Amino acid sequence: MKKGKVLGKGQLAVGVMVIALVAAIWLNTKYMPSSTKYLGEASYVSNSSTEAVETAAKTDDYFATAKADREKNIKTAVETVKEVLKSESLTDKDKESALKMLESIAETMKKEANIETLLKAKGFKQAVAVIGNDGINIIVKSDGLTTANTMQIQDIAVAESGLDLSKIKIIPVN
Repeated sequence: MKKGKVLGKGQLAVGVMVIALVAAIWLNTKYMPSSTKYLGEASYVSNSSTEAVETAAKTDDYFATAKADREKNIKTAVETVKEVLKSESLTDKDKESALKMLESIAETMKKEANIETLLKAKGFKQAVAVIGNDGINIIVKSDGLTTANTMQIQDIAVAESGLDLSKIKIIPVN
């Protein structure tokens, strides 16, 4: 290093990167929506953005209707798989695949029921859990969820479904 030279090119580059990082962090905290200021805090799906939920929430029996519809769809799927199993033209591999589908349906039903039961035990009067291919939607009757409520729902959903926290959506309904 030459005498009299205080900053080299490398030190100057590191200094500029540190300043840019600090500026990025400051901008991120300044312009981040207030609803997601805390790491891991859940974001809610607004009732106004989902017409089906908004319409259904107006009726007192939304939760009963949702559960009845779910059971009807599951019953139809199970009957279809059973009809396929009765076919004599199926190979053993096809029958094994159909049986795995039945097991999958049963496992999903069990997880949904467990989540709903545990949520009721935690004080939520009504809850419907819907597990799909891309995640889980949990609809709870609530005038407003606190952070503690949200964490309870998340803990139950993760423990029972085995899904990642990012795949869980909580929808409060009045």
